[in-house]
Amino acid sequence: MKQKQIIAQELQSSQSALIKVDLKSGQTFTGAGVLEMALFPRLVEELLQSQSKTPFTVSWAMRSWVNELATGSDQYRLEIKAKTSLTLVCQRCLNDFEQPLVVHSQFLLLSTEEDVDQFPIENDNEDALLNSHEFNVLELLEDELLLAIPIVPKHDERDCQQHSLGLAVDLDKIDIKNNDLSPIKAERVNPFLQLKKLKLND
Repeated sequence: MKQKQIIAQELQSSQSALIKVDLKSGQTFTGAGVLEMALFPRLVEELLQSQSKTPFTVSWAMRSWVNELATGSDQYRLEIKAKTSLTLVCQRCLNDFEQPLVVHSQFLLLSTEEDVDQFPIENDNEDALLNSHEFNVLELLEDELLLAIPIVPKHDERDCQQHSLGLAVDLDKIDIKNNDLSPIKAERVNPFLQLKKLKLND
């Protein structure tokens, strides 16, 4: 397998240039730039309402290439990179924080949905996508950034102040499924017990 030497077409950093790219034409493409967050409506939905007008941007880069197989057939590939930040709520302390998102993904572009479905899921180096004469690179960038959002957003532990009912509680230790609230109970101070201790010490 060897990569075909094809002069790549430069893509502009704009919505119109990225929503319909003919990756199936045999032409190769490259591009990079910065896009407004408004072009990624599903990412905007993840922002805190109070931060939805924050001028976050998405830095991106992509390249496509064609490999020639020993059989003489062509194999299309695509690589994308993207970076941005979102303002999320820490699930430990419930304070706002800025979550950086960085993605770097490679894809094998296949001709049929059946081929995509049969692509081995254990392949950690690349994923498979359906190739198209009108491939939406902008949508793919958004998909990958959404997948990079933590399921449970949290500060770094060193920066996170945990407060629950005025007490420091490690939420990670609470087993909600089994109703085990022992971490809270263990740290809760009974004020009447404290008064009793004071009287005994008199």
